[in-house]
Amino acid sequence: MKKVIVAILVSVCGVVSAQEVENDSIKSISLDSLQQAINEHQLKFDALNEQLSPMQEQVDRMSKLKISGYMQVQFEMYNYQDIPVVTPASGTTPAKTSYYQLKPGTSETNVPLATNSVDVNNSFNIRRARIKFTYQPLEGVIFVLQPNFSFSAVTLKDAYVQLNDPWINSFQLWIGQFNRPDYEVEFSSRDRIIMERSRMSGILYPQERDLGAKISMNLATQYEIPLKIDIAAFNGNFGEGPIANQVTDVDSEKDFVIRTTYSLQFPKQGLGIDFGANGYFGKNTVFAAGTYSDVNSNPFTAAVGDKLKKQWFGAEMQVFSDLLGGLALKSEFNKGVISGTAGSAIVNNNPSFNFSGEREFTGYYVTLEKNFGTKFQAGARYDSWDPNNKLKGNEVTVAQDLKVHTWGFAFHYFFTTNTKIGLGYTMPINETSTTVGGIYNDDVKNNTTTLRFQASF
Repeated sequence: MKKVIVAILVSVCGVVSAQEVENDSIKSISLDSLQQAINEHQLKFDALNEQLSPMQEQVDRMSKLKISGYMQVQFEMYNYQDIPVVTPASGTTPAKTSYYQLKPGTSETNVPLATNSVDVNNSFNIRRARIKFTYQPLEGVIFVLQPNFSFSAVTLKDAYVQLNDPWINSFQLWIGQFNRPDYEVEFSSRDRIIMERSRMSGILYPQERDLGAKISMNLATQYEIPLKIDIAAFNGNFGEGPIANQVTDVDSEKDFVIRTTYSLQFPKQGLGIDFGANGYFGKNTVFAAGTYSDVNSNPFTAAVGDKLKKQWFGAEMQVFSDLLGGLALKSEFNKGVISGTAGSAIVNNNPSFNFSGEREFTGYYVTLEKNFGTKFQAGARYDSWDPNNKLKGNEVTVAQDLKVHTWGFAFHYFFTTNTKIGLGYTMPINETSTTVGGIYNDDVKNNTTTLRFQASF
């Protein structure tokens, strides 16, 4: 019996010893294999990192680029009048009569009608189609490029560099092509409720932009003082004359603009008030010698190289309230002297002014805007443009001196956050003069109805 027990114990010890040896072998093999596998995977990870590094650089660059844009497609209905313009002929040839279509929504008569032309009172058109690229390679350095696409051409709207000071975080330097400092001019067409800018803004700031430089100071960012001051210098001929003459200055004269705004906030009342003042100081050079008219409507002879005055002062105010879901009252006023030379081929021809001489003007608008929840917006605007403060009524002898009051109305429905449908109506009412005569004995037919579809991203 003792021999049997001893034999069993010996067998058990042998099994245990063999198991320990086997476990030691397994452990040794597993550790070596695992280390080898880790080394192999590390090599693969290193190779993968080498492949991903250029891609990461591209991702980092793309993260600094922001792309936005919008498109406005609209259907317009308008009425107009065919305006006979009698021009003297040379020699013994009888005077000839040309017919012009009154440009919809204005009192301009610069759209010639062909003989036996067909009246057009409605049309589809693309009002704006823009893409904006904003690139920030470094903190405080911003590049902006915004082209506009039309059926026949691509035009450059914005192209500028913006430098923000890194020391006190209060100054910005803009260089390139950008909006001239003015509230309505700088307010984006994408967000505007009334379909188009006021007549005053369109005449004083043709094409809104200009080429130049601007220093902007905002004391709110660092010192909590809600004061902003813009000082800018421009070539002064953008939007005037042939496009080839707009890419650089044409007379070495610079236009200077200063604008200052101050903001008041009343959180308990749900009220905010912004108000400010501006000044514009420039000159127009005469490129076509001839007879011009001064601010008193007296003729004078101007030679090539003479300077015409271009200067005005203005004030602005915007009131924002939380009342009834959101309400805004906006207004601007400008008074001064505008000048130019008539004729589309002239370098400093402002197509919205299109007059040879100087005129003392007054312009203003008042806009009321209302939100109805998050889906609806409505607005109404009254704007007034008096191109000649010196003459009234029958004292006016040329159509360009007639005062125009314009009523504008608009209603928008947001189909989605980035898509809206707008309906607008514009009703210009011109001053009448029997001295000018013709269609200006009464209010000219030039009302416009616009149905606009806008998509943005």
